Parts: sequence; C-alpha cells; structure tokens
Amino acid sequence: MNLKDLKTEDIKNYIQAEREKGRDMREIVKEVAANRDDFTILSHDLEISERQVIESVKRQQKS
Repeated sequence: MNLKDLKTEDIKNYIQAEREKGRDMREIVKEVAANRDDFTILSHDLEISERQVIESVKRQQKS
C-alpha cells in the first residue's frame, strides 16, 4: 500500500487496520509520518513541539 497516495480519512482506516493486526501504534504512526509530508510527529515537550509546528508550517509554505 502506498501511504503517499491515501487521503487523510483513509490514513485513519489504515492505522486502525494495522492496530487490529497487532502492530504497535508508535510504529504505525512513525511509518505514516515518514512517508507523508502532511503528517508530523510532535514531541511531548512543549517548547520542542512548538518549534516543530513552526518548522512544519514553514515547510508547507515553501511548497
């Protein structure tokens, strides 16, 4: 399955299907984020996550 071609709502279904297969949620989310430009994994640290959001927005504006 090519994750780059899926619509956002299909990603949710993909994650759900993979969870039902017994895969770890973190592993699935990392896979999705690695294959898509419109998904970003944010840190639990507030300062770091704020920087990540800003960097992500800047990347989207350049596109």
